[in-house]
Amino acid sequence: MRTTFVLLNLLLVGLAALVLVKKYGGTKPAFYAKIIAKQAENLLQSDTVNWAEFDIRQVPDERYYAEVCREAISKRRQLASQNFGEVGRAFEALLLNGIIPHWYGTEWDFNGHTNVPGEGQVACGYFVSTTLQHLGVNVNRYQLLAQQTPENEARSLAAGSEVIEISGESTAQNLANIEEAIGNGICFVGLGRSHVGFLIKRNGTLFFAHSSYLSPRVVTIEQANKSPVFCAFDRYYIVELSNNRAFLKKWLNNEQLTVIGT
Repeated sequence: MRTTFVLLNLLLVGLAALVLVKKYGGTKPAFYAKIIAKQAENLLQSDTVNWAEFDIRQVPDERYYAEVCREAISKRRQLASQNFGEVGRAFEALLLNGIIPHWYGTEWDFNGHTNVPGEGQVACGYFVSTTLQHLGVNVNRYQLLAQQTPENEARSLAAGSEVIEISGESTAQNLANIEEAIGNGICFVGLGRSHVGFLIKRNGTLFFAHSSYLSPRVVTIEQANKSPVFCAFDRYYIVELSNNRAFLKKWLNNEQLTVIGT
């Protein structure tokens, strides 16, 4: 029974790939091949992630989203006297387990820019910029992030600190280099020239939260090494957020981030 299920799903993956190639003129065959290979690999494996083990919420709490955002702003004001480590951990918790869970399941659309989770559609860049803005990051969600290239989005969020660039010959090597380059916490990640999201490292495991253009085309969180989107790219621009003093200082002081455009 499972073999039949896997074969049927592989057929569907193949048909989806043909649609992509036809839609985009077959200009990225290697990219699509990586997506197909990872989707096929995932079909042969079961999802064994124990999200509670990594302290990552999959569903929001019962409060209204507006209340969660207000509490995040209030918490930011209270953190001014705390040390850097405590500020970073609080930022990560407020974003990853407070704000983002409300967005899971929100539909993706290339031009989506909803300001309300679960209503309308949201593109990958707007998912990042809107959640950061709702956490109190002084950012123009239209111009500063969502309309820039992934590289420039990274440089804007870096606030003058380092942008980690990873580019290797294989997905396995890229994942290993990323894991070595970043500490536990939450980061912004730009993928190639066309996709962005949040990269989370917990207990030596990488997770990718993003508005995904692959079926079912919604905001989701995945293990990075199982994400067809994440693994299809060969260049990454990473900015640590919860471990970034310059960024956190701007967040605490409500200082506007400077756009770095093309």
